[in-house]
Amino acid sequence: MNKFTNLLSTAEEIAELAQALKNQVIIAFDTEFIRETTFYPMVEIIQVATTTDSWLVDARAFKRNHPASRPDLFEPGIQPLLDIFTDPKILKVLHAAQGDQECLYTSFGVVASPTLDTAVAASLCGYGEGIGLGKLLKAVFDITLAKGHARTNWSVRPLPQQLVDYAHADVEYLVELGQKLLENLDQLGRKSWAFEVSAKWENAALYQMDAEGIAQKLARGGRLDKKGYPALINLVRWREERVRKLNLPRRWVADDHVLLDLAHVRPKDLEHLGAFRGLNKGEFKNSGEAILAAIESAAETTDIAVPKSPRIAAPTGDEMQAFELIRCYVSVLAEKHKIAAKHLLTTSQLLPLLRHEVNSSEDLVTQGILGPEAAALIGEELIAMVQGKRALRVKGNQVEIIRT
Repeated sequence: MNKFTNLLSTAEEIAELAQALKNQVIIAFDTEFIRETTFYPMVEIIQVATTTDSWLVDARAFKRNHPASRPDLFEPGIQPLLDIFTDPKILKVLHAAQGDQECLYTSFGVVASPTLDTAVAASLCGYGEGIGLGKLLKAVFDITLAKGHARTNWSVRPLPQQLVDYAHADVEYLVELGQKLLENLDQLGRKSWAFEVSAKWENAALYQMDAEGIAQKLARGGRLDKKGYPALINLVRWREERVRKLNLPRRWVADDHVLLDLAHVRPKDLEHLGAFRGLNKGEFKNSGEAILAAIESAAETTDIAVPKSPRIAAPTGDEMQAFELIRCYVSVLAEKHKIAAKHLLTTSQLLPLLRHEVNSSEDLVTQGILGPEAAALIGEELIAMVQGKRALRVKGNQVEIIRT
C-alpha cells in the first residue's frame, strides 16, 4: 500500500486525487471528526483509499472561519472529491457508515452513494452484530490494528506521525475487506440485502432538522394533551434552530425532559419561566421571549393528534415462556445461517408471531411479521417450530434442532 503522508490541503491536490479515483470501481473512505462540544460534527480528516493507495485530506484547510460546520461554509476546492463520493459508478466502502454519512452531509451537503457498510455486511456474513473494524479485520485477515486513538484531537496541526499512521490504518484494508465480504455475500445470496441495509444511511433526510419527528418520539410517553403537544413541537423547533445557530449540543441548550415539562406546564410570563427548573440562566436571558412565543403560538392549535404508543396487550406468562424459547431457536438458526439474529426476528415481531395464524412464509411477510429476506431464510423453520414440529436439545455443549 502506497500511503501518502502529506495531508492534502489545496484545490490542486484535491483535483489530482479525484483524477486518480475517477476510474476506480470501488474505493474506501473514513472520516475523523470532533463533536464533544458542538452540534455539528467538525470534520478534520477524510481518509480515502483504493487497493493500492491511501490518502489523507485535511478537511480543515477547506473550512471557512466560522464556528459552524455547514455546506455553505466550505471552500469549493473540495468539490471534485465530493463528486467522487456521489458518483453512481463507484462503490464506496465504509465501516459503521452512519457517523461518516452524517459528517459528509452536515459538512458538505452530500451523502456518499452507492455504499457498502462493512459492519452491515459482516452481520449478514456471520461475524456478529456491531462488530468493530479491528475485530473484523482480525477475524477475516488476521490483521491487528493499533488501538488508542478513539478520543484523539484530530484538529492538531501538524498531525503527528503516529496519528497519520492511525488514519491510514482505518482505510488501507477497507477495499480488500469490502471485496472479501462481497464474495461471501454473493455465495450466501445476500449481496442485495447488504446494499439495501447499507443504503439506509444514504438518506439525507436522516441528518436534516425534523422537529415534528423528535416531538413525536418525546410525546409517546402519554403526558401531553392536545394543547401540550403543539407547544412541544414549537419548543423542539426553537431548540433545533438554536443549536444549529450556536453550534452547541442539544443538552447544552435544553434537555428533552425540560422541553417536555415546558410543554406540559406552558408558562405564560418571564417570571414563571424564570422559576422553571432545568432551564439554564443564560438561555433564559437570551431566549426567554422566544420560548414564550413558541408556547403562545401553539395555544390555538388543536387539530394535531397527540401520538400514542401502540397499545399491545401484555404477553401472558405462557407467552413469555414461548418468547424465550423462540429467541433461543432463532439464535440457533442465525448461527446455522451465518447471520446476526437482528436481521431475522426482533422482539417486537415475537408477539404477532404467536398471536396470528401463519401457515407459510408468505403469511409471515404479508402480516408484517418477517421481511421477505428473513422469511425466505427461516420462514418455514419458524412456522414448524411454532406448530410443534421442531424442538431443541443439548448435545455435548451444543444446542441442536431436531424434527419431531
